[in-house]
Amino acid sequence: MVACLSIIFIVAPISKQQQQITQIYSITIIQTSIIQAILAVVIVVALIYILNKFKKIYLYKKLLGKEKG
Repeated sequence: MVACLSIIFIVAPISKQQQQITQIYSITIIQTSIIQAILAVVIVVALIYILNKFKKIYLYKKLLGKEKG
């Protein structure tokens, strides 16, 4: 009987707290991965934009070089 009472009043609340901590931790992991995904998309878009700018500058210089020659 003491074992049953200790399970009910000691082990059960601890496991419930552990479950709540696990849920909070998984929500934090999901939020972190969403933030990482958004940052990755922003970085890729910025790199594409910068590379397109350099490509346009390179093609413009190449075009000017052909007109002079």
